[in-house]
Amino acid sequence: MNPIQTASVIIFLLTIILIVTERIHRMYAALLGSGAMVFVGAVSAEEVLHFIDIEILGVIVGMMLLVRGAERSGIFNVFAKKITKASKSITSFAIIMMVLTFVLSIFLENIGGMLIMATITIPLAKSLKIKPETFLIFQAIIVNIGGMMLLMSSIPNIIVAVEGGISFSAFLVNIAPIGIILFVVTLLIFIRVFGSEVEKGITQEMRALEFSDWVNISVRELDEEGEVWRMAVAALIMVFTIIGFAVYDQIGLTPAFVAMAGGFLMIMFSGEGPTESLRGIDWSTVIFLAGLFVLVNCLDKNGLIDMLSDWMLNFVDHLPVNMPTAVMWLSAVPSGVVDNIPLTATLAPVMSRWIQEGASAKVWWGLVLGANLGGCLTPIGSPSSIIAIGVAEQEGHPIPLGRFFVICFGVTMVNLIVSTIYLYFL
Repeated sequence: MNPIQTASVIIFLLTIILIVTERIHRMYAALLGSGAMVFVGAVSAEEVLHFIDIEILGVIVGMMLLVRGAERSGIFNVFAKKITKASKSITSFAIIMMVLTFVLSIFLENIGGMLIMATITIPLAKSLKIKPETFLIFQAIIVNIGGMMLLMSSIPNIIVAVEGGISFSAFLVNIAPIGIILFVVTLLIFIRVFGSEVEKGITQEMRALEFSDWVNISVRELDEEGEVWRMAVAALIMVFTIIGFAVYDQIGLTPAFVAMAGGFLMIMFSGEGPTESLRGIDWSTVIFLAGLFVLVNCLDKNGLIDMLSDWMLNFVDHLPVNMPTAVMWLSAVPSGVVDNIPLTATLAPVMSRWIQEGASAKVWWGLVLGANLGGCLTPIGSPSSIIAIGVAEQEGHPIPLGRFFVICFGVTMVNLIVSTIYLYFL
């Protein structure tokens, strides 16, 4: 490696260490890392703005506005009360929340699904006297599992589908079954972890109550419902936004346009002024992601991601496993620290070259599984994890990154092992 490449790697690793150890706020760490890249000459000041993925940030800001407006309308309170009343026990309540997260993430872009579920989960957990941290960590994992189910469920899937000429039905047949299996596996782990935490954290007062009484207390603690017409409009806007995410490419739109349009309409009808709505955006998360994009694209610009791709090709030839499995593991590991969107965009042409040289077309499924699941290996590997951490912090329930890492890494390793078995039989 030349001096600039070496400096880029050192800056990237030091930034990751600062983020994970929480020595300073993650936004400051990302901005310092980006500035250091400019200082050492890895990127010019003029190029920095071009390295920021405005499309993804547009989706995040639009979805934050959408969720803020929907929350203001009161629809989430109604939804939360219905979920709580439909639950027969604390365990069934937890399962309903995770199933809802999974279903929503299949049809809604990961960022939006995580924002909506986090917004519903935190007040519900608080009203039931349950810590929301475990919910949010597992929801971040499940959102990524749901995001790999269908062709349009995540941006890495869309990249693979375009590059490999893969159809909607091919995703349904090859990836949806393992997605369901991984959801069940993750749900079982969640129930075990959640059950032990509830048993330790439940107060004596709540322990003496029947769950129905517990529900009545929690429902009374939720905010009052909003105006019926505002809730109806909010529901309609959310439905059309979800439809927009499903068909945007067929009608000449982009995910950012869909998200921003939905967010704009939602705050316009929410009854809240634009200034107040904009204050509700988690700008620290948005700026953190912008800094992270600069760091990752600096590695790409200086040829480090291409070097990673070439190393993968040489390494795969010497592994005692089939190529799809090797691709899954070798794309999953870097996805834990590098955003899976640029990583997938970089590796997709490599996969095409391998297939042209005689490799099985099933390497695409290894890339889909690795890119989507690998993002959960660390707290900064996927936008859904970053959103979960940001929302929790904004709501006064910060999640220790060490705990996030331990749970995410453990569950993801189990899911990757299960996926290895699936790919072997596939």
